[in-house]
Amino acid sequence: MRVLVTGVSGFIGEHIAKHLLEQGHKVRGASRWLDSPFPKEEKYEHATIEDPFSKKAWREITSEVNAVVHLIAKTHTQEGGDLSEYRHINVDITKALFEASWKAGVKRFVYMSCVNAVGEETAPGEAFAEDSTCHPAAPCGVTKREAEETVLKYRGKMSTVILRAPLVYGPGVKGNFLRLMEEVEKGTPLPLGGVKNARSLLFTGNLTAAVGKILEAENLAGGIYHVADEEKPSTPELIEAIAAVMGVKPRLFFSPTGLLEKVAGFSGKGDMVKKLTRSLVVSHERLKKELEFKPPYTLRRGLEITCGKGRAFHH
Repeated sequence: MRVLVTGVSGFIGEHIAKHLLEQGHKVRGASRWLDSPFPKEEKYEHATIEDPFSKKAWREITSEVNAVVHLIAKTHTQEGGDLSEYRHINVDITKALFEASWKAGVKRFVYMSCVNAVGEETAPGEAFAEDSTCHPAAPCGVTKREAEETVLKYRGKMSTVILRAPLVYGPGVKGNFLRLMEEVEKGTPLPLGGVKNARSLLFTGNLTAAVGKILEAENLAGGIYHVADEEKPSTPELIEAIAAVMGVKPRLFFSPTGLLEKVAGFSGKGDMVKKLTRSLVVSHERLKKELEFKPPYTLRRGLEITCGKGRAFHH
């Protein structure tokens, strides 16, 4: 199978492309950058997309492709930009690629979305399911949901899957997860000992396994699927797990959650702190049931691989 992976030079794109190559698929990687992160080898084809808003440009790249995994996006980890900029990248590019794909005869289209297309947090003891009512708030979530609706509108033209993921971690992770790892490794005292929440996470190895399963499935209903690790740790549990893998002692102390959020709000970091204090859980029962998919990696093993099995993790 020849698979087009867009955004191949990004964190998730690199992991998915390498996994597909290891599984024996041919990969055509598309990015807006001239330099490919992969060695030049027979199975890997690199395509530079200078104008990702052009259907004509995508038609050339999607020729002789069996499936597409679309990852190009502007996410919440990328600072700056208003709603129109998010919409331009997350919606307009997706629409151009989708139309070019079905005209090129692509058999399956996988759109990588995120749980923020549904909402920013879940109530204690609850989880977002695929059919949950969507109330996205942040620009990334709003435009990801708009892109989902665009894809769903035309899903009858080819087999279409929308894969929603929570926070993804793994080798090469950046953003808030990397910062948390660095603070744990340095032994920074963290006022999160009293947080009682639950957060779904997704290790790159579990994500790539799910994508591979979806691409190879013969009788796939399609539509929206959630994917996540089995564990749903609280923030203190995650910090303790990271510390255990690194061989350091977690330095957690109690501070009222409400006070934490209030102080963070004054300093302009309210949203970031709420990602540590609030719950965000997804149900991935549909993927497990329909494809008999079981995430192959535990949280512990995922963290070991992410940290390089010790304290010298790669930045």
